[in-house]
Amino acid sequence: MIDFRGKVVPLVFLKDTFQIPQTENQEDDDLLSVVIIKKGEKMAGLVVDAFIGQQEIVLKSLGDYLTDVFAISGATILGNGHVALIIDSNALIK
Repeated sequence: MIDFRGKVVPLVFLKDTFQIPQTENQEDDDLLSVVIIKKGEKMAGLVVDAFIGQQEIVLKSLGDYLTDVFAISGATILGNGHVALIIDSNALIK
């Protein structure tokens, strides 16, 4: 939990949510990068590894085969050709 503008906001660790194993070169830092999201009156802080930047994207559906993937709403192809999954932030707020 963190204090954000006088409100207590729960933290959601995306590594734990998506079950991403920790690599050897990753260290536990005292400082965390957090993205604050809001759904109605509820708020949460998403703990991320790093901020890459901001881009305009075209969201593509994952298709009929991947309809039940938790908290992923689609994907996009970045300018460098890499595929990036899009997180459904509403699914992460309880």
